[in-house]
Formats: sequence, C-alpha cells, structure tokens
Amino acid sequence: MNNETEVSQREMLKIIGIFRKNGFKGEYETFERSKENEGEYFVVVTDENTHIKGLFKANLTDGVVSFQHVLDDHNTVA
Repeated sequence: MNNETEVSQREMLKIIGIFRKNGFKGEYETFERSKENEGEYFVVVTDENTHIKGLFKANLTDGVVSFQHVLDDHNTVA
C-alpha cells in the first residue's frame, strides 16, 4: 500500500462507525482509499453471522455503505 491509498486509524474508526450505523457487524480486513473520489474507501469485511467475505464501498461524506461483490479464495482484492 502506498501513501495515496493508505488509511489512518482515525479514518478506519469513522468507516467502522458508518458500517455499524448501517447494521453491519463483522471483521474488517482491509481498508483502501479510493483513487477516484475523495472521502470514498474500499473495505473488505467478513460478516459476523454468515462468515461471507465481501467488498464494500464506504463514503464518509454521505455516510453510505454499498456492497460491491462477494469475495472468495479465487476472487480477492489485491
């Protein structure tokens, strides 16, 4: 990860707060800052109940979390 995409601990806490506010609970594996949009982050989360891993987009400005796709052993984020 480089400085452009690196996420601070403070940003991580804000992102986790948005996920919880939207009803998500689980293990947050990776956080990456979007290169295209300010205040947008890509987050890999494993759901607490289903144990399914997914890629999500979190927007700190809007407080919105949107599902992108399910990840498995053959489909991961680099």
